[in-house]
Amino acid sequence: MIKLDESTQQAVLAVMMYVARATGTEATQDEIAAALKTYFTRDEVTNQISYLRKKPPEPAEASPAEDVVPPRHRINLAGGCPGNSLARAGYFIEGIGAGIAAIRHHAAATLGKAPNEEEIARSLKSSFILSELKNQIVHARKTAARRPAG
Repeated sequence: MIKLDESTQQAVLAVMMYVARATGTEATQDEIAAALKTYFTRDEVTNQISYLRKKPPEPAEASPAEDVVPPRHRINLAGGCPGNSLARAGYFIEGIGAGIAAIRHHAAATLGKAPNEEEIARSLKSSFILSELKNQIVHARKTAARRPAG
């Protein structure tokens, strides 16, 4: 098990939630790790990082009004998929770390400078990347379902 940077952790959890909303079944850590390691994902995330680096920075968010209560998040570890309970607590399988490392290595080779954790996380949370990861996971599930048991 590994512990990821907070921004990367939130990006992986966003993938899990996006897949759950789109397919009705939350992505497992193994499914996400496999999708992160594909050349297609490495290349598309690198393209997204390049785009984000060229895009002008977004203006800083205004500080919340004092009378506004910030939202609170509750995590129900008992109600979630047993395979993802540890992810919600911030612990991930080594395959996800290897997928993130492969993205970082590919981006460094392509862009000339390795991306930081925040750049990778922002890229993974983009709607295009979320959709593509979901599509890869759905394809892998369909392929696995068609394989004969034995």
